[in-house]
Amino acid sequence: MKSKIDYFEELFLDESILLHLQLFAAEDEGRTEPPSERRRREEREKGNVPKSNEVSSVLVLIGAVIVLYLVGDSFLRDTGAFIRKYLSKGVEQEHFGNEEFRVLLGGVVRDFFSLLWPVFGITMVFAIAGNIVQTGFIFAPKALAFRFDRISPNLKKILPNKQTMFNLIKSLAKVIVIGFISYLLIRGDFLKILLTGSMSIKQAVSLVGYSGFKIMMSVGIFLLAIAFADFLFQKSEFEDSLKQSPSEAKREMKEDGGDPGVKSRRMQIARDMMQRNMLKSVPNADVVITNPTHFSVALQYNYGVDTAPRVIAKGEDAMALAIRRIAKENDIPIVENPPLARVLYSQVEIDQEIPNEFFKAVSTILISLEKFKRKIAR
Repeated sequence: MKSKIDYFEELFLDESILLHLQLFAAEDEGRTEPPSERRRREEREKGNVPKSNEVSSVLVLIGAVIVLYLVGDSFLRDTGAFIRKYLSKGVEQEHFGNEEFRVLLGGVVRDFFSLLWPVFGITMVFAIAGNIVQTGFIFAPKALAFRFDRISPNLKKILPNKQTMFNLIKSLAKVIVIGFISYLLIRGDFLKILLTGSMSIKQAVSLVGYSGFKIMMSVGIFLLAIAFADFLFQKSEFEDSLKQSPSEAKREMKEDGGDPGVKSRRMQIARDMMQRNMLKSVPNADVVITNPTHFSVALQYNYGVDTAPRVIAKGEDAMALAIRRIAKENDIPIVENPPLARVLYSQVEIDQEIPNEFFKAVSTILISLEKFKRKIAR
């Protein structure tokens, strides 16, 4: 007969109810390629950008606290006047029908907005600024489109992962540190608060309000540090989510620039055509300077037209031998000068005149050639 321990061992080892570790695996497993600019652009068009909601919330909190502190006296005075005005109207009103209710409601809304517009205005400004600071100005109509995945259950947000663990630690840190800061500040003002019973209402409200302002500003500064850390974490997570697998990167590269094999073949064909055209110009050269076999550079100098000799063909190894062969077939002088051949090959492009520092060495070679002397004489 099986014991209870054996029964539970079989139960937890049953593959049908075994919780696979793959559920906790990272989404970007196997994604080793860095995100491409195309991937970033597509995500930005969808409105997907690295952003922390903590930044906007903290800036709104700090802005609202500062405004209330600066306009606190007038705010309390206007609030008292607002309450007295509409309480007295309610008491003095003899007939209260639909028309009176409409007029009263319109006045309440108007005066209430006039009372709170500084707070509403500054919080809106700070909320917009909190998003612009993180993402810049962005307009993404695709973000407004309906997406079923926004309302469908997402188990990844429930199961333990790096995001949920970070949010848990962040929430615990908020509770602990906010409580500790509040305790320290309240303890410092505790005796003053006990004496509010012997103060006037204005003094008591002012003291309590100032203590609250200190607490909220201290908490706001701490939350700002948490918001910055949260933004860095969200940015890191966003970058990881954009990473691509090698197959995805290869497919994207094909879509953007065509098949690499075809592209390489096209480049090879273009190089072959350029080399054939270059070899056709070798018979027009005045001299070919060689290494003697590794490099060959064909030079041409049209007296009275060019300011300096031009490189009309150059090549290495097999191409160098081809240039030499064509030069021999067309009775073009071949001069072996390894240092000059190497430097002309590496520094001067096709159909480009040689730099001034090489003009003396090349001129010495040209004026020593009988063929060039006859060309100049003609």
